[in-house]
Amino acid sequence: MIVDVSEVKAFAAKLQAAPERKQRRVSMIVKKAAQNVKTETRADLTSSGNAAFRRIPIAYEMHERGPMVEADVAPTEGGAGNLDNLAFFGTARGGGTHDFYQHARAEFPNLVRELRRAAMGL
Repeated sequence: MIVDVSEVKAFAAKLQAAPERKQRRVSMIVKKAAQNVKTETRADLTSSGNAAFRRIPIAYEMHERGPMVEADVAPTEGGAGNLDNLAFFGTARGGGTHDFYQHARAEFPNLVRELRRAAMGL
């Protein structure tokens, strides 16, 4: 009796690789969402009438701890980045005319949709 186990071996290899593929896919989705938030925040600041606000640098950092993937999007410290509170939150005299959290809220439905697609595809 001859038994061809190549299909079983191929299936086992695919199952073994699934968690790694899933992790990479989730990381890519979170990174894309962070980039979108960064881009929208930069565009908002670029439209400012205040020249110093237009120079506020925005960056994101990715963090992966086991199955958890996070991205922190924020102004960088130092230089024009120190004006972030004035641009986003204002003072007692006013200001705070630029969006910060709103860009992340707008991107959230896209992030959820892509994560659902990834979960169904794996």
